Amino acid sequence: MLVVLLTAGCAVWRPLPGAGFARSAGERLAHARVSLRDGTELLLDDASVTPDSIVGFGGETRTRFAVARREVVGVEGRETDGARTFAVGALLPVVASFLVVATYAALLAASGGID
Repeated sequence: MLVVLLTAGCAVWRPLPGAGFARSAGERLAHARVSLRDGTELLLDDASVTPDSIVGFGGETRTRFAVARREVVGVEGRETDGARTFAVGALLPVVASFLVVATYAALLAASGGID
């Protein structure tokens, strides 16, 4: 459970490149942050970026949103940060091992096993 929570936090928002944003072929994003001209930011799940619109589901009720591309100033996709995920995955066993050894030493000392 802890590992799932930690790795879920190892994601970053990366802007779609300008050329990629203007592609004519549709693109699907699991999570997208859409910035509109009026300053509004929409967080969308299962978003589709097409030549004329961006469609996805957002809000607590997963309402379907469709935004015209001419109203959008930027789109960011949420991606896993490989370096952070690796660091957490490598560090977690080390910390767990340290806690086990420290607990064992404390229990041994409390029982009079260490002089």
